[in-house]
Amino acid sequence: MRNKGPFEVLRYKYVAMGASALFMVIGLICFLVFGGFNTGIDFGSGFSERVQIAPLGLRVRHTGPDAATLSVSGDVLTLQYRSSAGVVTHDYAAGEYVTAGELGAAMERDGLEVEIVEPELLTSELVSGFGFPATLSSSWTRINFATETQDILIEDIREALADAGNINVQTLGEETAGYFQVRLNVEEGEGQKDVEGRVNNALYAAFGEENVVVMQSDFVGPKFSSSLIRSSVWAILIAMALILIYISIRFRFSYAVSSILALVHDVLMMLALILIFRLEVSSTTIAAVLTIIGYSLNNTIVIFDRVRENLRDNRGIDVDFAINLSTRQSLTRTIITSLTTLFAVVPLAILASGEIQLFAINLTWGITVGAYSSNFIAPGLLSIFNRYVPINVERKKPEEEEYSLV
Repeated sequence: MRNKGPFEVLRYKYVAMGASALFMVIGLICFLVFGGFNTGIDFGSGFSERVQIAPLGLRVRHTGPDAATLSVSGDVLTLQYRSSAGVVTHDYAAGEYVTAGELGAAMERDGLEVEIVEPELLTSELVSGFGFPATLSSSWTRINFATETQDILIEDIREALADAGNINVQTLGEETAGYFQVRLNVEEGEGQKDVEGRVNNALYAAFGEENVVVMQSDFVGPKFSSSLIRSSVWAILIAMALILIYISIRFRFSYAVSSILALVHDVLMMLALILIFRLEVSSTTIAAVLTIIGYSLNNTIVIFDRVRENLRDNRGIDVDFAINLSTRQSLTRTIITSLTTLFAVVPLAILASGEIQLFAINLTWGITVGAYSSNFIAPGLLSIFNRYVPINVERKKPEEEEYSLV
């Protein structure tokens, strides 16, 4: 007669597998509809630039004998002179110098040559791009300021870059901030300077060179992109193969196949989420996938180890009952470890930005799916494989046996 336990996870194995299959099918449909993944430039190859259209407020230059640098930290602009006599520093906080005109007058008193273009711009909106920290010389250095009434919209950027190629433009931050990300696919043989010049020259022509501030610029060529994709795929496949070998030696082949299929399930579920919500696929995504493989595998191994112990320690126990019992015995541990990790990751997914936020979102979903697959998918697969390749139970000697079934 088959034993039954208080928590029969195997009763829901086909329901769990069906729900996962449905989610993956939705992801596949999104893949076909959207024409593939939303790849970052490291996988898709291309040029990415963050620019802010901000009016020019001041021009400054230095012609004296000392070395002079200008840097920005938060809302404080710092002027620093270096000479054989030492270092002299002047700080200009936005709370003390409210407008560009006041800031310019202060820097002029401190030895710089200043040209005030828009005196009413607010220093609290000072924009720092690739130009800072700046080494001052006889050439003019620009200081730009954002405005709350910026009338540059995303349609204006797209129109300006219409002849630059297949451009994708996104608004960053508030719509009125004039802050945009421009992405462009590159052709074989194109270099960063060529693409960067084409994009920036179009923006200069439309908005004026002195009003365009480059915040960040990235370039990945097609050859490097293809190499990175191959390396990422190989990293995942090698990790899976090593796991298969390890579990086959540590346990039995049925355990190993069940674990690997559960890990494949986790990866496919993560890819489905990425496709449905059009998350960007980059090297950060691969890092999240490899992290989740290790995290999910740890939960699965704990459960399978309990299965092996229960089969070994309890005479005549049914395999499916052992799986149910082992899952129940490990459930509290799984919940505590998953929640503890989520407490650290979820705030990053909500409050962070950029690559860190993307990594945290992938990790949050992966931890959730990993806990789900460890407790429903992997035990269900082990039960199915046991019907075709029965698990060999290593019995203890009679004097070592303990009947701990409750």
